[in-house]
Amino acid sequence: MAQDYSYVKCPQCGYERNPINASKCEICGYRLKKGLPLMPILATVAGIAVLGGGGYWVLTQFARQDKSPVVSPASPPPAQSPTASPSPVASPAVSPSPSAPTQATSVAPATSASGITTVSTLAQVPNVPSGTFNYGNSTTFAPLRSERINNLIYQAHPNFRLRYVEPPGGKPGSGAGIEMLINGQLAIGQSSRPLKDSEFQRAQTRGFRLEQVAIANDALAIYVHPGVQIPGLTVAQVRDIFTGKVTNWQQVGGPNLPIVPFSRNLQAGGTVDFFKEDVLLGQNLGPNVREIRDTTHSLRQVGATPGGIGYANIPLVVRQEMVRIVPLAKEAGSPYVSPDIGGKEVNSAVITDGSYPITRRLFIIIRRDGTLDEQAGVAYANMFLSDEGQKLIKEAGFAPIR
Repeated sequence: MAQDYSYVKCPQCGYERNPINASKCEICGYRLKKGLPLMPILATVAGIAVLGGGGYWVLTQFARQDKSPVVSPASPPPAQSPTASPSPVASPAVSPSPSAPTQATSVAPATSASGITTVSTLAQVPNVPSGTFNYGNSTTFAPLRSERINNLIYQAHPNFRLRYVEPPGGKPGSGAGIEMLINGQLAIGQSSRPLKDSEFQRAQTRGFRLEQVAIANDALAIYVHPGVQIPGLTVAQVRDIFTGKVTNWQQVGGPNLPIVPFSRNLQAGGTVDFFKEDVLLGQNLGPNVREIRDTTHSLRQVGATPGGIGYANIPLVVRQEMVRIVPLAKEAGSPYVSPDIGGKEVNSAVITDGSYPITRRLFIIIRRDGTLDEQAGVAYANMFLSDEGQKLIKEAGFAPIR
């Protein structure tokens, strides 16, 4: 039976790429499920009535043959049949990670010792396992979980099925997804930040290791209320604004207007974690920063607040007419560089070559445990590293890594 890659449109923010089984919008957090839909229930009741006694016999026989448990977000997935584990070796696309023992078994050999390779098309990716594999959870990855991309993966490999799983706490993010991967609730992780030493160590204590494979480049856009007319900001000025050292736009060459910064909680996910470490250099937010729940809320608040400023990854900000993206300079005296082109598309060139100062990489996190989950993670990473996968990454608003 064909995998259902239907998606739900959020009635609050209009985002159309929420997985059909998501209870909350990946972008704004709006509750999508308010109860079971009526039509499927009626259809099920009618089907049972038509089947009658003979249908009951068929159903019971089928149930006896299929004993696989249903995986829920709060419980680990069923054990996969073991296959041979390749010896992980660093490759250009793989970020180094601490070594740890892997379970002996049998993942089918790939084109390199680590299994990471580059091919032309999705269909040419080798050693793609059969089965349904749980994945997620970074909100930055939402455009790469689109219906179109998942359908292309399914068409190339019909026996490889992906299932998005929400975190038990209902708050998706890179950290939540990595925790679920370590706990066995996900087969494939998605992260908008590198792995932390503590995450490597937790995996090691459980007898396997984690490996991060970079598949795309991304950038954080700084955006302001349209009334804030400034040629640009340096990274240091952005840091001073969000730590509370600069409180009026006049201090950075703008109008005499109080600065009103907006940010998600610094514990909310990979994007804000990256912002704190790489932009704020580990400092806390200033007392004047107003906390918002998500990017959609931030865009609305900045667009409606004179003097407002916020940040988010560039694919979510480009083409948003309610705010204005601010060009940035690495330091005083350096040229201002904009991550967008005319507010209409992402400027991939300046993100790829690093001339835009706030860039990062997006990672597929592989659970190196010698099971089909490991094989699935390698295959999924290889799909995005293929020529076709890199084109899909660009179409989704990110910058290709190769």
